[in-house]
Amino acid sequence: MSSSVSLISMRPISRSLLILTLMLTFALSDIAQITSEAPAVPVPLDSVGSCKAEGPVFADKGGKPVWLETDSLLKRATHCAAPKMPAMAQLARIEGQVTVNILVDRKGGVACVYFIRGHPLLAASAIDAAKDWAFQPMKQGGKSVSFYGHLTFRFSTAHTEKNENPCTVAHW
Repeated sequence: MSSSVSLISMRPISRSLLILTLMLTFALSDIAQITSEAPAVPVPLDSVGSCKAEGPVFADKGGKPVWLETDSLLKRATHCAAPKMPAMAQLARIEGQVTVNILVDRKGGVACVYFIRGHPLLAASAIDAAKDWAFQPMKQGGKSVSFYGHLTFRFSTAHTEKNENPCTVAHW
């Protein structure tokens, strides 16, 4: 009789260990929900980070880029996509807000997205959703310009709130 164990026979054991680990995690935390509002990476909200615009950017009279907040972005949106609740975050009952910075090009497409704050398990879902948004092009001085924005998504275990926009919330 061979003492080796095949990979096929290990798969059910691996799944069982994962489930057992998750169950112990929930038991030890009294099945508490984990929330995250603190920045995972210390990036200033008005930082352009790796999102550098080609050409002119919507700016104030002093030439400093103007950053649109989520409510203003929602008003300019021609297409939006809600984030999906990641399976692992759902299992761990993680909820909270994730903020990403976006650069919208002169045609209204999202040219760049980068993570600013929130729980790391929720970040990829927020980035993927933001990439799928589209906006009305913006003009300044008669010319099309790019613009920056802070887009905040909420991941929640609660039911839909009365005034929330479905484009910015993931429920499960």
